[in-house]
Amino acid sequence: MKELNENELIAVTGGASKGGKIPPTYTVVAGDNLSTIAAKFNTTWKKIYDLNKELIDKTAKSHGIKAHFENYIYPGQVLKLK
Repeated sequence: MKELNENELIAVTGGASKGGKIPPTYTVVAGDNLSTIAAKFNTTWKKIYDLNKELIDKTAKSHGIKAHFENYIYPGQVLKLK
């Protein structure tokens, strides 16, 4: 059986509980978007995007995306949460 890392465990259990500790990073899994990640950690998609703008924009551009980069995150990306 595969041992889950902290980010995978948080994804499986539905995120940080109220008043729970937010991890410094989160690894994107299939089906994630910035809004669902933000909801797990009681923040906003915009805050996560602003913390990770360079990574998100660069990766989206490398996939041929020309606009609205905030809509494109990919499994395996490690996003800063704080």
